[in-house]
Amino acid sequence: MNTKELLGLKIKEYRKQKKLTQEQLSEMIGLDSGYISKLEVGQNFPTLGTLEKIAKVLEVELAELFRFTKITEEEKDFRSEIIKIYDKLNKEKQYTLYRVAKDLL
Repeated sequence: MNTKELLGLKIKEYRKQKKLTQEQLSEMIGLDSGYISKLEVGQNFPTLGTLEKIAKVLEVELAELFRFTKITEEEKDFRSEIIKIYDKLNKEKQYTLYRVAKDLL
């Protein structure tokens, strides 16, 4: 599956979670419903401006539309815990944590 198809599936997934039809989404972002249909099956690739509108209507971060791998609940908890720890550190320690994490890559 290519990026256009994966993006389309992700948009469709979030649209359905919001209980919106393709027509409703298209009206909310000012595009033709046929465009949304083609977008969701990977025939169209939206501009950045269109992606921003879609993300806003679907109430998701723009980056989420490109997150194609599933994150388990355990991974979400782990990630949020790291962010909480990071936020409690002073700038020097945040930088140290960043360097350590970068070295792990």
